Amino acid sequence: MKKIYLSFALMVAANSFSQKVIGNAQSFMADRTFTTKATKTPVGIEKAEGDTLWIDGFTNASNWTQTFGTGHTSNATGSNPGWVVVNSLPANITGQQVDYQWPATFSAATGNFALINSDDAGANIQQDAYFQFANNIDLSAAGNSALYLCFNEYYRNYYDGTFVEVSIDGGANWVAFEANPESVVPVNTNCTAGELETINITSVIGTGNWTNQVKIRFHYTGDYDWFWGVDNVRIVEAWDNDVQVYNWYAATDISTTQGLDYFVIDDSQSSFPGLTFGALANNNGGAVQASVALKATATGGYNQTGASISMNASATDSLSITTPYIPTGLGTKTIDLTTVITPTDANLTNNTESLSMLLSANEYSRDNGVITGAISNVTSNTGNPLKIGNIMDIFNDWTTTGARIYLPTQATAAVGAEYWVEAYLYDGTSYAYLAETERKYVTSTASTWSSLKWTDGSTITNNQLGLTAGDDILLLACHTGGTTSIRFGMAQNTYEGSVLGYANLDVDPFSLSSPGAIMVRFTDDASVGLSENATSTSLSVYPNPSSDVVTIESNMTEGSIEIIDLTGKVVANQTVNGVTTAFNTAALTNGMYTVILTNGSTVETRKFIVQH
Repeated sequence: MKKIYLSFALMVAANSFSQKVIGNAQSFMADRTFTTKATKTPVGIEKAEGDTLWIDGFTNASNWTQTFGTGHTSNATGSNPGWVVVNSLPANITGQQVDYQWPATFSAATGNFALINSDDAGANIQQDAYFQFANNIDLSAAGNSALYLCFNEYYRNYYDGTFVEVSIDGGANWVAFEANPESVVPVNTNCTAGELETINITSVIGTGNWTNQVKIRFHYTGDYDWFWGVDNVRIVEAWDNDVQVYNWYAATDISTTQGLDYFVIDDSQSSFPGLTFGALANNNGGAVQASVALKATATGGYNQTGASISMNASATDSLSITTPYIPTGLGTKTIDLTTVITPTDANLTNNTESLSMLLSANEYSRDNGVITGAISNVTSNTGNPLKIGNIMDIFNDWTTTGARIYLPTQATAAVGAEYWVEAYLYDGTSYAYLAETERKYVTSTASTWSSLKWTDGSTITNNQLGLTAGDDILLLACHTGGTTSIRFGMAQNTYEGSVLGYANLDVDPFSLSSPGAIMVRFTDDASVGLSENATSTSLSVYPNPSSDVVTIESNMTEGSIEIIDLTGKVVANQTVNGVTTAFNTAALTNGMYTVILTNGSTVETRKFIVQH
């Protein structure tokens, strides 16, 4: 396996798992150089904020020159040895787009754009490449104005280093700004479509002025990482009022829970305490902001604004909302987040976000349902079995029937490989085995959700696993390894220490650094615990929905019929006598029920709804 496959950035925060035995983190650490930006309040702006002072779209590739860092006379052998000016994405990027869910095109690029391709360079190739505009840029008319360097970019971050460097003395001295630091763009994060990067470069001039000897360059470092593309490079007058958000956070209150993000809540978890919200914000404008706050609105009338703070120009600080949002009523809920300043923010594109959560009748998970990556193994465990999953709170007693795993697109060689789900319970010292599901096998390379029933464990009764309020559960997706391992889906970036796994043996669990939530879920869908042997279409259940009587029709003339509710309780049963059987549903409560028709080893099931 080439890389540890992690996922998209939504949140990064401290966690409460230090007291648990989780072993060592599976991660790579990369050195990063961060430049502290000087606080500066400009005066005497000569042009209107947002005006473009200089622009280049790589129309003429000869305007840009490439150099390499010390010891790097070239980047790599192959088709893309370093920075190149191209007009389309190469095959290694387009060919992996579906698997890793970066945008299908560099939508903000028209014509030529600059690209450096670490993935195509291959293993054991260390890159350190500069791409510099060859001529001086005359910005002397800007005086001491606050300026932005803006460009559109296309990337997937692994441990790539992506920097912009600016000089005001013709290249004798440079000030570096990291475009996508790992604290803002975690490991294996994708760009958004047409992503705009806006960097306040005013600290370059200190207490002085802009000159006619300004130079800019892009600097990339990588070691078999991903790629970075840039286009539409421009220098513009900074807005006075521009707050941008680097990271958004969502989690339960850490004072009473484990402080985790949840995006699918089963309606059995009625004591779910709700999500609180936060953001890491930067004052990217030229003026001091006396009042910056985070605001959240959501389905059901939730409307909260957190405590405000003051932020100097170029300062970064955290914002929060401590009043939780608790979803009510089944269905998808949308939470809209934004920063609030006075006067109005000049650029609302870099400080708004929408999160979605689902109040479900059958599922409970940490993942948000949006696949942004996959994990097949970790580099220290290639070819061996892997178990990987999420820590979860249980807020109410609950009877579960099984689990679900999302299997993204698989390699052809993975067809036939075995997978299953295991649950572990934290006993105060470590996570102890609790139960596992049936074993299944990959039958297709196509992506799919797979449902598995509980079959083994001392607490399993009738293929049901009972959980208790207050339980701390580790739910794991598992595979047996092999030359080509099964890939499990990963969703939004989540908290360090909340994604744990076992490599090869069930000892010394490890944690993932910069993890994505594993797409593995609890379910209480009664049909998951049923046999899946029969697929005949001879069974009919009507009318559906039913108010008074439901008719069950089949070509079976003997056997038994049971009707079970969502808890697995048998609410009606009868011996088959003929091809048509009627059940009175007037006494049943509204909801979904499952018909189970059994004849020897043949079992058929159908669902229907009672609605009075």
